[in-house]
Amino acid sequence: MVLEALDRIREAEDQVKKMRQAVKEEINGYEQEKVEDLKRKQEESQEKIKRLLHELEEQKNEQLQREKVILLNEAQEQNQNFREKYKKNKDSILDHVIERVKKIYGSQ
Repeated sequence: MVLEALDRIREAEDQVKKMRQAVKEEINGYEQEKVEDLKRKQEESQEKIKRLLHELEEQKNEQLQREKVILLNEAQEQNQNFREKYKKNKDSILDHVIERVKKIYGSQ
C-alpha cells in the first residue's frame, strides 16, 4: 500500500512536470507570437510614417513650385512696369536734366 502510494505520488509528480513543461511551451509560443506581432506593427507604423512624410514632402514641393511661379510672374510684371515707366519718363527726365544743366552752366 505504501509502495502503491509512492508510485501514485511519483506519477503525479511526473504529470505535474509534464504539465509545467506544456504550460512553459505554451507561454513561450504565446510570447513569441506577441513579439512577432509587435515587430510587425512597428514595421507597419514606420512604413506609414514614411508614406506620410513622403506625401507631405511632395505637397510642400508642389506648394513651393506654385509660389515660385507666382513670384517669377510678379517679378516679370514689375520688370515690365519698370521698363514702361522708364520709356515713358525717359524723354521728360532727359529734357529736365538738360534744362538744369543749361540753367546752371548756361547755354554755350
